[in-house]
Amino acid sequence: MNNLNFLNIYDNENHDERKEVLKGLNNKKQKKINSKYFYDDKGSKLFDKITKLSEYYPTKTEISILETQKKIINEYLPSAASIIEFGSGSNKKIKKLLNALKNPIEYLPIDISEKFLFENAKDFAKIFPKIKVTAICADFHQVDQLREIVSKKKKKIGFFPGSTIGNFMPEKARKLLENFSYILGNNNYLVIGVDLRKNKKIMENAYNDSEGVTAKFNINVLERLNIEHDAFFNLKEFEHNAFFNKKENRIEMHLVSKIRQSVDIHNRKIDFQKGETIHTENSYKYSKEEFSILSEEAGFKVKKVLTDDKNFFGVFFLKVKVKKEKTK
Repeated sequence: MNNLNFLNIYDNENHDERKEVLKGLNNKKQKKINSKYFYDDKGSKLFDKITKLSEYYPTKTEISILETQKKIINEYLPSAASIIEFGSGSNKKIKKLLNALKNPIEYLPIDISEKFLFENAKDFAKIFPKIKVTAICADFHQVDQLREIVSKKKKKIGFFPGSTIGNFMPEKARKLLENFSYILGNNNYLVIGVDLRKNKKIMENAYNDSEGVTAKFNINVLERLNIEHDAFFNLKEFEHNAFFNKKENRIEMHLVSKIRQSVDIHNRKIDFQKGETIHTENSYKYSKEEFSILSEEAGFKVKKVLTDDKNFFGVFFLKVKVKKEKTK
C-alpha cells in the first residue's frame, strides 16, 4: 500500500521480562503482575468481549461521545493535522475521531506489539486510502526518539483513548502526560479518555460482570505466565476479585489464592498464604476537576471536556502550553 509506512524503533534488549515478573511476585508488601501481561492474543480477544458487555460502560460511552459530538470535535481541533495515537488498540475509536476532524492528513499509531500494530495499520490504510499511515513500533516512553519523528509534522493531535491513563498512579500519570506534551510540542493537542468517578456499584459491576468474562481475562494472565515464563500456576486455585478502593479512588483487580500453596516459576518457588492476592491492575477514577488539575500540572491547558448525559466518561481536549526557554 502506497499510503502505509512502518517504523520499528522499539528497543527491548535492556528489558528483562523474567526479572520484572519475579520482582513483582516476590514483593513482600503486595505481590504484583504488570497489567500489560493481560494482552496476549487470548487476553486481547477477551477484552474485546468485555467491551461489549452490558455492565462495561467505558468503551461504548467513549465511542458514543466521539460519534454524537462531531460538531464540537470539528470546532475545537485543528484541520489538516497529523494524528498520533499512543498505545493504539483496535481501529474503532480512531475511526470515529478521524470522521469528526477536518481533513486529517496522517495517522501515526504507536504500539509495542509489532504484529498487532501492523495488522491494524494495514486495515486502517485500506479504509482511509487518502490518509498517510506511519505505524511506529515503540514504547511511548521513548520520548526523544518519538519527538524527533513527529516534530516534522506541523499540526499534531495526540490521541490516548480508553481511560488507559487510569492504569497509572496519579504521579506516574502526570509524568506520562508530561512526556506526551514534550513529544507533541507547543500549541499542539491531546485528546484523552478519562473514566469519571460515579456510583460505586456501577463501577464495581463493570469489573465483575455476570458472565464472568472479566474473571477469565484476569486469570488469563497466569495462563500466559505458564506458557511464556515456565510457571506452574494451577488456575483453579486462584479467583478473580475486583473492588473500589475509596481511599485511593481506584478500582483494583486482584487474583486471590484459594489455598496455601507454592508455585514454581523460572525455577523459583513463590509461596502463597490462603487469601493472599496478586494485584494485577488499577483503574483510577477522576472527577473532571481532579483530572483538569493533573493536566495543568503536566503542561497542558484544558480547552474542552465532552461527557455523556450521565457524566460516566470524559473526553478531554488538552493543548500543550507554550514553554518558556530556560534563562541562562
